[in-house]
Amino acid sequence: MLNIIIALMLIMVYFSAQISPEKTLAVALLPFAYIALVIINLVFVIFWLIFKWKYSFISFFSILAGVKFINLIFPLLSIFHSSEEKADFTIMSYNVMIFGFYDWDNNQQIKTDIIELIDEENPDILCLQEAYWNKQNQNFVTLTPIMQKIEAEYITQASMATAVGGQNFGLVTISRFPIVNSYSQTFEKSFNGFIYSDIVINEDTVRVYNVHLQSIQLDQNDYTMIEEFTESDDNTKMKIVLKKYLSSLTKRAAQAEIVKESVDSSKYPVFICGDFNDGPLTYTYFTIAEDLKDSFVIQGKYPGYTWDNFNIKQRIDYVLFDKKYDCVSHKVVEKELSDHFPVIAGFNIDD
Repeated sequence: MLNIIIALMLIMVYFSAQISPEKTLAVALLPFAYIALVIINLVFVIFWLIFKWKYSFISFFSILAGVKFINLIFPLLSIFHSSEEKADFTIMSYNVMIFGFYDWDNNQQIKTDIIELIDEENPDILCLQEAYWNKQNQNFVTLTPIMQKIEAEYITQASMATAVGGQNFGLVTISRFPIVNSYSQTFEKSFNGFIYSDIVINEDTVRVYNVHLQSIQLDQNDYTMIEEFTESDDNTKMKIVLKKYLSSLTKRAAQAEIVKESVDSSKYPVFICGDFNDGPLTYTYFTIAEDLKDSFVIQGKYPGYTWDNFNIKQRIDYVLFDKKYDCVSHKVVEKELSDHFPVIAGFNIDD
């Protein structure tokens, strides 16, 4: 009976990715148990193979039914066809955490290091989230030196928030290829949103989305409490943290549907880059990634974390792409200049 319950719980994880948190939060936390449930089911498979092999099919088929989920965590495909091909073009997605602007003692060095990292990776298309720019402040110039470093002439930028003195915080896409059209949208009651840029690559026009979905909105005290939490602690604080997380989860689900609606209306093949603030086993990811490929799944290596804070590691930054294109590389640069690591993917045009 226990084996059946554990197998059913694993199957419920698969269904949870198709159910919007706006409709029910009952299964919203199930993805966090995914790896543990897979391991337990594997133990049952081994146990029953030793004692009563027919019973092993219960857990075996529950695991097999979620092969797609396994690939989102452990990219098995890349083991069998890792590519050494040179990419026709590369795309880099990076949440730069406003270039460290508010770290008054170190912001110039952080900004310089981020720009140098971008220069080293030398992407053809660069998608920045939580970017900062201020044309009135020549002491903290951000976008112009990046464009100069990577020799890119084209830019789409959209401020999701502005502050006194011409300060802008938002999304920026920089490209070596011509940008012939662009659009931006800020989500309602949010400092998050998306932009897209129609970019001409050789003779093809593609639509590159740069997305930043609702942040979890946990502060340093929240993360410290999670890190140091014990069973003897007051559960009240943990409930507050959980409430914040579930609230942001619901907002991201609604925002993901808005992005998906825009993607479905595109007349061009799409690339979707950005910080989803949600893992790959969630409704947010499955909504946006529908009918697209994931560069991590094709060419990535486990664990592929893009966010590492307070001992909490997640893959929440993505480069998704149209099936017309071949992904030949996926890379995560683990340099702690922001609270995110940049993701760089290389592509070939499938003639």
